[in-house]
Amino acid sequence: MAQAEREARELLAKADKRASHTGWFGGNKYDEAAELYGRAANQFKLAKLWKEAGDAFFRQADMQMRLQERDEAAPTFVAASKCYKKCNPEDAVSALKMAIEILTERGRFHAAAAHQKEIAQIYEADLINVEGAMQAYQLAADWYGGEEATAQANACLLKVAEFAAQLEQYERAIEKFEQVAQANVDNQLTKWSLKDYFLKAGLCHLCAGDTVGLRRALECYQDMDPTFSGTREFKFLQARWRAPNLAEAVDAGDVEHFTSHVVDYDHLTKLDPWKTSILLRVKKAINEEPALM
Repeated sequence: MAQAEREARELLAKADKRASHTGWFGGNKYDEAAELYGRAANQFKLAKLWKEAGDAFFRQADMQMRLQERDEAAPTFVAASKCYKKCNPEDAVSALKMAIEILTERGRFHAAAAHQKEIAQIYEADLINVEGAMQAYQLAADWYGGEEATAQANACLLKVAEFAAQLEQYERAIEKFEQVAQANVDNQLTKWSLKDYFLKAGLCHLCAGDTVGLRRALECYQDMDPTFSGTREFKFLQARWRAPNLAEAVDAGDVEHFTSHVVDYDHLTKLDPWKTSILLRVKKAINEEPALM
């Protein structure tokens, strides 16, 4: 057994004794236990025993909670989550939720939002839970928005929109893309992104089979940003240079023309994986349309 692990286990044993100690007059030694659990956790970290380190930090936080030291417990729960993330993402989420509960009680919503975003990222990257990630990003966006941290809120809302589309919740996706676009209309630094938000919302209309809604949306987007009609994104959705246009190709079940529009656009502006996946859904729907008649 390595020295760091040996020291960690010795400290842990001492901490357990202090945690269960009850004096003659009902006194306890939670403060001593908390300090020992923290030292044990750091030794476990040196030994790269991440589960044990996370457990020790979590027990330290429990002692701090019993001592009514909630402000000290919050960062300790976060320390536990960082260890758990290396070995057990579900435990990392649980530890972060404990920290978030304390932070929201204290009105520290910006910090809570940051940790809620961490939960979303764990759901997204480690647990591959799209629904969980979407809900976590939405809550983070709500808290960031309440603190007027607009850029952070919008970044989370874009994640919500993309995940909603993955889950075939197209109306929700369109709503979020348009919400972010509206928030950036008067911002000269981020206004250049509007065309991408409009394109993604438009593709969701197509994926939902709502070509009428797409045409109405394009009119609305031009009102929001008059420069949009001159962009490649607008021309792609309109595809006026070849008949039928994109929406008409979908309506007519014309896979050949739809594919040509996509290839032309991708040649000029490379499609990212999200847009590609959405367009493949549209193409699949076109292919399946005759079978539904």
